[in-house]
Amino acid sequence: MKYKVGGIILTCPCCQNDTFDKDYRQLNSRGATFFGLDWANKEAAILICKRCSYISWFMDDPSRA
Repeated sequence: MKYKVGGIILTCPCCQNDTFDKDYRQLNSRGATFFGLDWANKEAAILICKRCSYISWFMDDPSRA
């Protein structure tokens, strides 16, 4: 799948591929983890390159191109 952020179609910085798998990961912080509040941490979108498996992280959710 192709994705864009801010109107720009994304390409992998390693291999220049333009197809990715999209997923989400939680951004853990020490304080929240210490108090057992991991569920309250922010979440980031990740795009995984289909060719070389490089992972790119985004705070804004990439949309389909």
